[in-house]
Amino acid sequence: MAISATHARLFRSLPLPRGGSLLEIGEANWYGDVEPDFPVRESTIDVACDLKPPDSFEIAKAFYAATFAPSRIVSIDKHGTPDAFHCDLNLPLPEPAMGDRELFDVAINHGTAEHIFNIAQVFRTMHDRCATGGLMVHESPFTGWIDHGFYCLQPTLFYDLAAANGYEIVGIWIQHIQQNLTLRLDDREHVHRLAAAGELPNNAMLFVCYRKLFDTPFKIPMQGYYAGKLSAAGNRAWEGLR
Repeated sequence: MAISATHARLFRSLPLPRGGSLLEIGEANWYGDVEPDFPVRESTIDVACDLKPPDSFEIAKAFYAATFAPSRIVSIDKHGTPDAFHCDLNLPLPEPAMGDRELFDVAINHGTAEHIFNIAQVFRTMHDRCATGGLMVHESPFTGWIDHGFYCLQPTLFYDLAAANGYEIVGIWIQHIQQNLTLRLDDREHVHRLAAAGELPNNAMLFVCYRKLFDTPFKIPMQGYYAGKLSAAGNRAWEGLR
């Protein structure tokens, strides 16, 4: 997934650790719906609003540099630049490629998880490779996005994943690239109210930021409805929105 105007706006709002290390699950390029407002090489300026030029990967790295100046960037992407590790994300990351359990201050799923059939392994990899106190950022299709990938992800996944692993939810937003829309969700019932009112846009995305609070093994979540974790309003919404 590329860094769009909405992604850039949300990413800049996060409490990013200045100089922290960054793991990209899916190497980002620059989407091209907004001109860069940060320093880039002069030779990249003319391609800044092209959707697919190789230089757009460099613009994304310049965005990171301007936003929080990461000390190290490691990218995992079979279709990324030659600098990216071409690993199969269906599997745990190979130690020779990544070092001996190297941990990162920020780990980002750049709209990649939905393309990986073993999607649980992506969440496990990010958990295992994120340092305690570090941030995990997910950007995923929510509504629409027909045949974009294997999955469109639901808010319950992110709320239940946080509950199972003790993550602090820094924020969850609905995001729409074409409408240049970002809407922060107050809680999981907020999205139910939007759905009941017919106010969820098609081809929307979810932008999620967690803080990893504990150095504990990754836990597979049970959906909140079946685990008995929803409020009465949440239970009614689960039954009424089918």
